[in-house]
Amino acid sequence: MKEIVNTLKNSNKETTEFPYWLILDPKQNMTCDVFTLADQITGPFFCREDAESLLKERDFDFSKRAKVFCNSGKWSAKYKRLCKKLKV
Repeated sequence: MKEIVNTLKNSNKETTEFPYWLILDPKQNMTCDVFTLADQITGPFFCREDAESLLKERDFDFSKRAKVFCNSGKWSAKYKRLCKKLKV
């Protein structure tokens, strides 16, 4: 738990409240099949560096279009409470 707290405290927030990072690997998706969509998302990660490291180490698992994306957990009341309790 301490490692997660330190990672969150030291991560670049990228001007986003309550950030978390995902690897998004877009594939042609003409239908909104939830399993196909879920297969295009890897994460969450507690900092960009962890996501980029996994993407680099396991590049064979991702297409060349895969990108790391910073998202905000501001709509998740539980994630906001967690971040505030951890003081990150």
